[in-house]
Amino acid sequence: MLKSVEEKIWKQPLYPEFPRSEYDDRIGRVKKYMADEKLDILVLWDVNNIRYFSGFRSVHWAPMTLQCAVLLIPVDKEPIIVVPDFFQGVVEGFTFLNQIRLLCEPHVTAHMRELPKLVADTVKELGFGKGRIGIEGGLAGGMCWPRPINDIDLFRSELNGANLVYAADVIWRCRTIKSPAEIDALWIATVADVRAYGELVANFELGWTERDVGRFMRNKVLEFSEDCPPPLILASSRRVCMADVPAFDDEVSLSTGDRIALEPYSIYKGYWGSCARSFHIGPIPDEALQKSMAIDRSVDVAKEAVKPGITSGRILEIINEALAEKGYENSLDMGGHGVGLNFQEPPAIAIGEEFIVEEGMILAIEAWALDADDMSARKVPNLYGTEDYVVVTKDGSDPFPTFSKNIRCLGT
Repeated sequence: MLKSVEEKIWKQPLYPEFPRSEYDDRIGRVKKYMADEKLDILVLWDVNNIRYFSGFRSVHWAPMTLQCAVLLIPVDKEPIIVVPDFFQGVVEGFTFLNQIRLLCEPHVTAHMRELPKLVADTVKELGFGKGRIGIEGGLAGGMCWPRPINDIDLFRSELNGANLVYAADVIWRCRTIKSPAEIDALWIATVADVRAYGELVANFELGWTERDVGRFMRNKVLEFSEDCPPPLILASSRRVCMADVPAFDDEVSLSTGDRIALEPYSIYKGYWGSCARSFHIGPIPDEALQKSMAIDRSVDVAKEAVKPGITSGRILEIINEALAEKGYENSLDMGGHGVGLNFQEPPAIAIGEEFIVEEGMILAIEAWALDADDMSARKVPNLYGTEDYVVVTKDGSDPFPTFSKNIRCLGT
């Protein structure tokens, strides 16, 4: 059963991440795009979509036994949020929403399994039982409804007279264009990574392991920001090639002549900063220096080319052309991506992508090259890579803070 909150304890939230005007703008924009697509209502189950449009957040999203929130955005009415009854204070503490409905006894399995039906009933109550209902699906960004298939089936069966429409494009149309407040959050997060690199260079000692570096970076990032998952790290001294894994293995020691690729993720107000770098342990040989400089140049050339109207696929082509001029190849089929509440968002900067870059987007521009021919794990490659952020402006792009590309060594 859903119970409506008749009177809020707090008229205004005590801990909003952004001012009311920010959320009003987001809701206003998505309603405009909904109207363009003739959507009557948007039903959101994903943690970051709900956070983006409402400000609701919780640390309880990981267990699939409980749905922390469902957000309904009618095109012509106030949004409605549905939460477990003990989350009423969370809604009132973080959001400006007035329409709150509580799921009673939410830990009872039968009640949680009934939630999709209760949400469908709310859609019908609003008059959209036979309307066009936007759901989290579509090609862009891998957006989905993160619930068990029986929940999805029940929701669909209860609305069998409606037209359920994939709305990923509508949602990303809002989320890919960052407001000044979002840009500030991403900026602060990225600065935390840059500062942590400075601390690493000043404190690194020969004999450290991958794990030592990962823990050091994470602890430093947490001094400068709100959150930091385990940093990604790959050392050439690994026994097998394991890309994009957190630093965890005590056996991977770092010695003179090794290389490491490192990417910490600082989070501020839910927004993911990053600045990826690769380092040589000890003095860098001339061949490695030339390759590092070529990688850095390709990223800088691409950053300078970013402007409204360019396609994301063309950005990758520019990276590849700059590398080819120096006799190198990009080892990946991508050259970056959008960023925000997810650490990878549209647009994908990848082969053949025709996504049009727009003012207000934040793009991670990156290039990677490996000494090995492939990533088959038969040989651990020396890895060379750089990633920087830019914000797309009216006439071009502005760079985010970066760690100096002239510092290429640790332990010297």
